[in-house]
Amino acid sequence: MNKNRIEAFSDGVIAIIITVMVFDLKIPDIAGDFSEKDLWLALGALLPKLGAYAMSFVVLGIMWLNHHIMFDQIRHSTSKLVWHNSHLLFWMSLIPLPTAFLALHPLMPQACMFYGIVLGGSALAFTLLRKYATTTALIPHHHRYQASNRVATALYFSAAPLAFVSPYLSYLIFFAIPIWYFWPDKLHRPD
Repeated sequence: MNKNRIEAFSDGVIAIIITVMVFDLKIPDIAGDFSEKDLWLALGALLPKLGAYAMSFVVLGIMWLNHHIMFDQIRHSTSKLVWHNSHLLFWMSLIPLPTAFLALHPLMPQACMFYGIVLGGSALAFTLLRKYATTTALIPHHHRYQASNRVATALYFSAAPLAFVSPYLSYLIFFAIPIWYFWPDKLHRPD
């Protein structure tokens, strides 16, 4: 299979994932004789959904960008590359589910745990995809990229049990990982 087909399929799946998440954002119903206070309360109730959507959108955007950068270096594909990529897309396609759960119950430990497990699964799948691509010389090995992937995976999976200590600890991890990826490029340059 041509690597461009894998990349195009992945782009389409990621676009659908983001679209599915945005469908969960609905303007709240407001009675016909509403006051300005009712309007602001209704819009305020939408904030947890917007926050969960924004957090997942950023994570998906980072994963899409890293996927694009990695596939830009790949000159040809293999059947195992297709399966590793499908594994990544499987976990990414689950992201709307814990995002919706987190939006409805932002401080429920189970919601934070579920979100951490799915993002951890996504990060692990990306780590395995990158590892396969480097060990088969499809892309050059970059120690920092691999290390960043492993750290993100470990942190996401650690956010799951930490949710039962405090959901705020999980949120700290959920926000810290995207911030790390937004640091200036000089911190993320390959070896």
